[in-house]
Amino acid sequence: MIVDIHVHHVPEAFVRFVEKAAPYAIRLEEMGGESVRLTVGALQYALNKTFFDARRLAARLNEMGVERAVLSLATPFANYDVPAELACAAAEIYNNEIAGLHKAAPDRFEGWALLPMQNPEAAAVELRRAVKTLGLLGGYLPSNVNGRYLDSAEFAPVFAAAAELDAPLFVHPSNPPARERMNRYELAVVAGYLFDTTLNIYNMIFGGLLDRYPALRLCCTHLGGYAPMLRARMQREIDTNKELAGRLQRPLDDYLRSIYYDTICFEPAYARSMVDGGNVEETHLLLGSDTPFPLGEPDPVGFIGRSFGKTDPALAESILRRNAWNFLRLRT
Repeated sequence: MIVDIHVHHVPEAFVRFVEKAAPYAIRLEEMGGESVRLTVGALQYALNKTFFDARRLAARLNEMGVERAVLSLATPFANYDVPAELACAAAEIYNNEIAGLHKAAPDRFEGWALLPMQNPEAAAVELRRAVKTLGLLGGYLPSNVNGRYLDSAEFAPVFAAAAELDAPLFVHPSNPPARERMNRYELAVVAGYLFDTTLNIYNMIFGGLLDRYPALRLCCTHLGGYAPMLRARMQREIDTNKELAGRLQRPLDDYLRSIYYDTICFEPAYARSMVDGGNVEETHLLLGSDTPFPLGEPDPVGFIGRSFGKTDPALAESILRRNAWNFLRLRT
């Protein structure tokens, strides 16, 4: 079964809640046809109706050849500035709705739990509820929470809960630094999000998070941003910086290869180079599409074929049919 771990869905009940909650500053407008304009404060996003309609989404998955999707909240709706009490209520609504979709179509939809990360203790409680009571697979985390990366000690309750539950975590970029300098040419979504993923990965490595939770199953999106590509440059810094080197308990390569990555990078040669160079572990590459964002991979299954089908068909088959299954510990 082909599983896509990176698919976004925004349930109607969640939309109604955040539209009425003033701190979210969210407004949706239909623009004709399938187009929807989302306004979040001063920012605007071009979306489509597939984000909000499970039937449209299922049809899109069929077109892509994807049999099962793990759903997560679309990034513009994730707001870690709102009061924690409001974020907890929003997470509960979202997770209940996704669990309902899973219950109605267990072979089609799984879910990443939205967590109120501005209150890590509450986020840990919600992760336990989502996994143990609702049947969601694991938790959705932002790459940073208001500028604080995931190695920060305050987020320990969330990682302790994930370890206790043996639940995977899905880390998606959020709120990239210097966004005010990326307003033109869609540079925030094209480059800024990947840059923030890169910063978070190296903060998790040097901040000791991956040492504190060595069994953690953690997936970072968009093939890790630039982190795997910068491996040699970072290694050179380690070789010439004793203080930085002292933060590592094992080789840098071991940390990078312990992380899972989805396959969204659009460039077959880049995907192959990350594997051929040993930057990423073959079994840790997971199919992802970022559907239904316009910037998502329109043909994720075909991309795997173009990237690995001729040079390593066994790897292509593993990415399509085994890696996500093993990462998620799916049973049926």
